Amino acid sequence: MADYLFLGALTRDFILPPEDKPLVDVPGGGAAYAAAGAALWGAHPALVARVGEDFPRRWLQDFRQRGWDVQGVRILPRRLEDRRVRIYDANGRLSTEQPLNAFTRRKVPFPKALLNYRPLSLRRTDLHKPTEHTLRLSDLPPHYGEARGAHLTPYDYLTHNLLPAALRNGGVPFVTLEPHPAYMSSLFFDDLPPLFHGLTAVLAPESTMRTLFSEHSVDLWEMATILGQWQVEFVVIRRERGDVWVYETQTQRRWVIAGYPATPTNPTGAGNAFGGAFLVALRETLDVVQAAVRGAATASLAVETHGVAGLLESLPALLHARAAVIARQVRRV
Repeated sequence: MADYLFLGALTRDFILPPEDKPLVDVPGGGAAYAAAGAALWGAHPALVARVGEDFPRRWLQDFRQRGWDVQGVRILPRRLEDRRVRIYDANGRLSTEQPLNAFTRRKVPFPKALLNYRPLSLRRTDLHKPTEHTLRLSDLPPHYGEARGAHLTPYDYLTHNLLPAALRNGGVPFVTLEPHPAYMSSLFFDDLPPLFHGLTAVLAPESTMRTLFSEHSVDLWEMATILGQWQVEFVVIRRERGDVWVYETQTQRRWVIAGYPATPTNPTGAGNAFGGAFLVALRETLDVVQAAVRGAATASLAVETHGVAGLLESLPALLHARAAVIARQVRRV
């Protein structure tokens, strides 16, 4: 029986890491990485996503064999753009280089599967318009209200605006969300309080927080306080330098969790893996600091492994050892 829901994208990933070997046409997407992060801590994930008829069925079968519930994966009777290209520069940052140029420059054969590739982007002018990718209430699997928690990975505005309330009303006690950069803009500042209202936790990178508050504040703790006033229990900010800031709205307590000194080889999915581990730990321990610690440990492994499959092969002893190191460095501020 699945006990946690992970909602978002399932993608066919084509990744050129900073230095390591490329990953060509492998399973990816926010929902998959979050589920993997949760599975490392003993969870039985359920995926909620939309894919096209050409999405590899063998990947879904592999998820089933791992004990994941894929009833919530809606296979549409047509092709759906699910390819995702991630090209990183030498510093581990996403590059805007064209895929053909990047593969050629690195002397990697250009994948035939990327012919006619056009990256899917969420334009701010279209945020209120549903697309084929937008998750609907009907996409939720049977008995979803029995889940112990749900995490929404970065996705379109309508999905994030509609589904959290439906999940809570259906009986899911813990609902966490990582916002998408497309709507984390000062232009939509006044639209976001209803979207965040009632969430257990908002997990956001520092960059998206700063973009949202560009006309309001430069202080991250002040940003977290404002989000808390929008009826969010916990605000978790992943800093660019690697540490994690945690704010508890009810008590106004604040913590800083130091990042683990990992050696990044492939940053793809680290934030999603953090979210999956965070949700499971928060539900199981009711301790937001422990949740952030486990999230940080999981993310540190994600940046050192190769895709979803590589993350799932991580040694449990290594994961727990990293969590123990990070826990010893937690600071109350």
